[in-house]
Amino acid sequence: MIAIPVAVLLSFSLSAHASAQARAEEAKTPEIRTAGTAQRTVRPDLATVTLQFSAEGATPREAGSRLAAKADSLRRALGTLGIPRDSLVNRARWYWWRGRMEIVPLPVRWVLRTISDTVPRVREAVQDTIYRAHDAIEVRIRDLTKVGAVLDTAMGRGLTEISGVQFTATDVSAAQDEALREATVRARRQAEVIAAAGGMQLGAVLSLSTQSDYMDAYRSYGFGSLSISGATADGSVPTVVVQPSVPVSVTVYGRWALVAKP
Repeated sequence: MIAIPVAVLLSFSLSAHASAQARAEEAKTPEIRTAGTAQRTVRPDLATVTLQFSAEGATPREAGSRLAAKADSLRRALGTLGIPRDSLVNRARWYWWRGRMEIVPLPVRWVLRTISDTVPRVREAVQDTIYRAHDAIEVRIRDLTKVGAVLDTAMGRGLTEISGVQFTATDVSAAQDEALREATVRARRQAEVIAAAGGMQLGAVLSLSTQSDYMDAYRSYGFGSLSISGATADGSVPTVVVQPSVPVSVTVYGRWALVAKP
């Protein structure tokens, strides 16, 4: 048996007791929690819109070939606007129950069939089917002055399934830093007001974070909405798109100790 010195055991016991007492005192220390939110707006530098289209054929191969030709024609038309081909990305946005290739039953038609020379002709119901292929292209527009022209080009080619235009800002770091500073000041100001109203004052900072105790997301980037005016069915008047600002919002969560006024 190895003998452990009593002094060592006593030291461990006192250390554990002191740590537990410190935690208990910390738990009893009054504190205040606040959250400050600030928002900035930035100009968008990217717009995206998804164009959905389809093509039909008597066979899957024919439908697929016509779909490919339609997609290539659309890419060439958008290319004349200065949209590079690497900004025209295929997107699988067809409905899950019909898939990329859809079998479409045609209306029932009646035909006369001759069974034999002695039996008169009879009418039979016949239902043919065709194949409809689906595709979608996401257009990424970095020159925002061309958003209206892209929409006009799509509508001029008979495309009607056009998603809403989403405007985004690819670099929000400067606006986010400004919002973080303002949100931190707001959180502390709120804490000071609450402490003063309670006859106390703020002590040491216990924590500052962009995440709440429940791990809430601290920022959200909104997508600007789209406003279109002036378009006609024949495209004689160009579509005018009003570019919205993109909001950048941040929230800072703070905890301060509450101490009595001297």
